[in-house]
Amino acid sequence: MRENLSDCHITRIESRVNQGIPDCLLAFRDPGIFVMVELKVVKRGRKISLSPHQIAFHAKHADMNCLTFILVQYFPAQATRSSQSEVLLYAGKQAVELSQLGVRVEPIAGWPWTGVPWDILKQHLLDAVD
Repeated sequence: MRENLSDCHITRIESRVNQGIPDCLLAFRDPGIFVMVELKVVKRGRKISLSPHQIAFHAKHADMNCLTFILVQYFPAQATRSSQSEVLLYAGKQAVELSQLGVRVEPIAGWPWTGVPWDILKQHLLDAVD
């Protein structure tokens, strides 16, 4: 993400104090907003491992119309290497459903790992601003 999202500053967040806070804070110069993104990898099966703290964070902030997302690298059953995986983007408001159904939940968008259109991903992150 760091190399491919234009006009964006990404801060990796490591917090043992405030459990549940997403992994990355993305600051976009235009339109001057912050977006929080949780990063997940699903190598086997369809379950997305979200802790109760992460689910609560996303649900609470979705209720407040804050921009949070969950970006998943998903390895379908036949995938044996990263180049065969997919990138799936979910809204934070989908956290409860994601914890129950995993990648069966319809993402906002999805792309092959090797063909992520970063400008379109950025637009999805910013669409909720309008």
